[in-house]
Amino acid sequence: MIINTNYTMLDNINDIQLRLIECGHAKSKEEWVGNIVSPPYTRLYYIVAGDPYIMLGDTRIPLEVGFCYLIPTGFSFRYACETSMEQLFFHVNLTDYNGTDLFRSCKNIMQYKLGTEKIADLIRYSESENLYDGLMLRQEIYSTILTMVDKYRVNLESVCFSRCVLLAIEYIKTHLSLQLGIGELAASAFVSESTLAKKFKSEVGMTIGSYIDDAILFEAEQLLLKSDLTILQISERFGFCDQFYFSRRFKMKYGETPQKYRKLRLI
Repeated sequence: MIINTNYTMLDNINDIQLRLIECGHAKSKEEWVGNIVSPPYTRLYYIVAGDPYIMLGDTRIPLEVGFCYLIPTGFSFRYACETSMEQLFFHVNLTDYNGTDLFRSCKNIMQYKLGTEKIADLIRYSESENLYDGLMLRQEIYSTILTMVDKYRVNLESVCFSRCVLLAIEYIKTHLSLQLGIGELAASAFVSESTLAKKFKSEVGMTIGSYIDDAILFEAEQLLLKSDLTILQISERFGFCDQFYFSRRFKMKYGETPQKYRKLRLI
């Protein structure tokens, strides 16, 4: 017997993760207006009805009924509608084994026509509590992503980090705090501070401090949307000196204060 096994492909299949952060079936009148600043996840908009649009600088892009739009991680834009909007939306992260977002290098909005009947099926799946429907919905989201990747020839590449960088990233995830310093991280990764700082910047593309800040603000955003914790409780959880400093930092990242962001629940 001869068995050929592609272990690299097995690793690719097992290491890729699709995380659904937020989803919803949204309907709104002209009050649907907002500003998205450098989001830490990809948005999928399935347009059901209305006349929504997004603005990229001075360029207006209509969001057409029956179409799906993929807006990649880190993509800033404004959105609104003339009279009304109805859509199914998802906030997702597609990541490799080390948590790197596979859409990180995408700089353009992607779209394709799905049809209103298909979108109606997705809405039905999203409103169900049935496990089978959940699996079907996950499959359809994968199908949407793959269609976009194929249509726009997106190059999905995993990043190979050195061991010390991987150890530092894992430590950051489990000890997330504004007080976390490079000395503590270097000790956890068994390297000098200078070695870790140099390798981290080279491989991840940002300083350790910037990475920690982004991770904290992302988790804070999730707590704002998904918990009843007060702004003070969230700021204290991540080691901010006071909630006003936290609010300033949050607004710099997301364009709104935590209070307003929670109220708007930007989609």
